[in-house]
Amino acid sequence: MLFSCVPWEGHYRPLVPLARVLAERGHEVAFATAPSSEERAREDGFAVLRAGPGEREVREQFAPLREQVFALPPEARRPHQFSALFARIYAPAKIADLLDAARTWRPDAIVFDSCDLAAPLAAAATGLSAVNHSFGVMIPAAALEASRPWLDPLWEAEGLEPDAWGGAFRGLFVDLAPESFAWERPQGHVVRMRPAADAPGLPPPWLDELEPPLVYVTLGTVYGDPELFRPLLEGLDGHGSALVTLGRSGDPAALEPLPPRVRVERFVPQAHVLPRCAAVVSHGGSGTTLGALSHGVPLVLVPQAADQFDNAARAEAVGAAVVLRPGDVTPDAVRAALGRVLGAPEFAEAARRVAGEIDEMATVEQAATVVEEHAARG
Repeated sequence: MLFSCVPWEGHYRPLVPLARVLAERGHEVAFATAPSSEERAREDGFAVLRAGPGEREVREQFAPLREQVFALPPEARRPHQFSALFARIYAPAKIADLLDAARTWRPDAIVFDSCDLAAPLAAAATGLSAVNHSFGVMIPAAALEASRPWLDPLWEAEGLEPDAWGGAFRGLFVDLAPESFAWERPQGHVVRMRPAADAPGLPPPWLDELEPPLVYVTLGTVYGDPELFRPLLEGLDGHGSALVTLGRSGDPAALEPLPPRVRVERFVPQAHVLPRCAAVVSHGGSGTTLGALSHGVPLVLVPQAADQFDNAARAEAVGAAVVLRPGDVTPDAVRAALGRVLGAPEFAEAARRVAGEIDEMATVEQAATVVEEHAARG
């Protein structure tokens, strides 16, 4: 099984539980990803086939387009940002490496994260089974359609008829979206899999020392600017204790002085944190949003970009979140939003309803069996 992903932590990490189960069952598993992500995959016990540019390279190439994209209203940005990052920049830079890896390593299937638009083309060009592994809700049809001007020539260069959806639905689709989040539905063969957090090791002992109610504050692994955190920290005052994570490259000292009962760390596996939480303040990334809801934890969401506005809209629609738009994130607004989420029981009740939907989805082990059967059919 060849796993292929863009080199963002939030795209690699959702693939790991399925990859682990398949490896434990005796299948040979490797990741096709950038050299900058090689150490991370090897630490997790996987072989690595180098393919494609690193996150920094992609972001540097996207920088000239960023101002144009972010001039649009937040809800209109996704198709433009997605197509620029992953169809215009990333896929052309990866396809040659990935084709070489597929033809040399000769896997039985390619399992890819939904933003790796080179992978379904590589599967089609080499006749391999394809498995599209979402990292949250399905990539919107509008974003896939916006990618065609850059993807169609890549398919034609391999002698293939361009796929209307960039190959997203040509094989099995592993869908991490619970029922109430599935505003758009993937086509073809689908297995809805329960989001699973990867948390090796034991929780740090100091977690037990944080007084309830505990609020978890994170902006994921990309948005580590201290200025984004300051209104969030100031808005925590009076709401119990809090754990704030900045990302592996963040500097906790940059947030000092801290409010009382607030602890700042670079990274803590959220599977260790979420079962202890009363609320989560987050950017609305898929992993954090679905992770919190899978534990029945309500949210205050401050979306920044990418899929975050979509996730925020869904969480707000089911009644499990308060959403603060860019420009509205002030200490007073955060304090008021947290007060609503912690004080009004309907938010936790709505989060628990979504948790019930997630509990009905296939386990990773059950989904792995579907993937095995799909690969065996060829």
